[in-house]
Amino acid sequence: MDTLPLFLHLDDQPCVVVGGGAVAARKVEALARAGARITVVAPRIGPAIADLEADGRLRVERRPFADQDVRGALLAIAATGDREVNGRVYAACRASGVLVNTVDDPSLCTVTFPAIVDRGPVTVAVSTGGSAPALARYLREKIEQFIPSGTERLARFLGARRADINLAAADGRARRRLWDRILDGPIPDLLESGREEAAEEALGRLVESPAETTGLVSLVGAGPGDPDLLTIKAMHTLQRADIVYYDNLVSPAVLDRCRRDAERVYVGKRARLAGSRSTRQAEINELLLAGAREGLRVVRLKGGDPFVFGRGGEEIETLHERGIAFEVVPGITAALGCAAYAGIPLTHRDWAQSVRFVTGHVTGGEVNLDWPELARPGQTLVVYMGLAGLTQLTARLIEHGMAPETPAATVSRGTLPDQAVVTADLATLAEEVARARLPGPTTTIVGRVVALRDRFGPGTGE
Repeated sequence: MDTLPLFLHLDDQPCVVVGGGAVAARKVEALARAGARITVVAPRIGPAIADLEADGRLRVERRPFADQDVRGALLAIAATGDREVNGRVYAACRASGVLVNTVDDPSLCTVTFPAIVDRGPVTVAVSTGGSAPALARYLREKIEQFIPSGTERLARFLGARRADINLAAADGRARRRLWDRILDGPIPDLLESGREEAAEEALGRLVESPAETTGLVSLVGAGPGDPDLLTIKAMHTLQRADIVYYDNLVSPAVLDRCRRDAERVYVGKRARLAGSRSTRQAEINELLLAGAREGLRVVRLKGGDPFVFGRGGEEIETLHERGIAFEVVPGITAALGCAAYAGIPLTHRDWAQSVRFVTGHVTGGEVNLDWPELARPGQTLVVYMGLAGLTQLTARLIEHGMAPETPAATVSRGTLPDQAVVTADLATLAEEVARARLPGPTTTIVGRVVALRDRFGPGTGE
């Protein structure tokens, strides 16, 4: 984070705008909407500022800027179009401890103006720190599409009742869950349709019985790594979580999409640091149960999809047996994500009419799979977690009839910025992967469809 976002309360606070043209007028209008006490310093002013002066909404000093003009101000804006004058304003503000914004010159700013979505008391601001204002405006337009027009009405309704709502919950965590129930329930829709009396009744029922006796466990697919591949429901669930249990295959970028104050607990099967221990599945199951019994919104965040080699079935079996409510939020599994980003279609009308997903775990020194079935022609084979057993995997497939020249690829850290792809024929793949020293996690794809990567070029992720 390059800058710290803050919101200034400017009601009746002294602010200075240096400049009198159209650009300065836009800044003056923004300050006026926030209730600031404005002084404009400029030898000449345009009609927009003159109209505001005539309405008594600001004071104008018709003269060049002087350093003392910023003293006592909370915020100053340099909008002269003259870098020398703007530089003097900046220097005077730094000397006097005044916040300063210089239009279109981030190097002369201690604060920058964001692109704003204004819904009454609800304000959403998007900033690029002054580096790309057009991008900030573009993002603002995208965000505006997802903020209902009735947001202002909802904010004022809840703001007037905030004290009563907070008193109904015993502590911070319980209070947060009560607010989630209010916002996830019918109240926003009732207010959107103008039914304030019905919204009041619904709120009263929640305040009278704010506690949830049991929580909810959500098994959420984190996808193969790129956070933009999270589903909308996965994003919604992560933003409502009280506690998130995650494993080795969840990327830091995906974790960053979790609710900021959610507790995050690593429960991977491999120890992360020297001296630490891995977490057994039985322990994970008990953690999920304990959180739900406390009334928490528990998220079990798994790489890929929870039901594709993610042991999600074992976890929901335990939850069902103990009477705990749960939901499953599917994710893009590694086979689909890695293949797409590597530019490899998993099926093709002429070359592959089926796809087989297997794990390449080494158990007792062996990769135990149905080799004759996997070596059959006309299909694509996708191997999860097969890096350690890759030499054995390729040798067994060839022993059971798969042609040594069959195209194959291993995708390392698929969909992430450092994705790497090694392609070779089946006979030499393990050797080429070892030479490239690919880090895990990896996904290996075997079949004639891999040749299409060379024909059509690399995928977008490489």
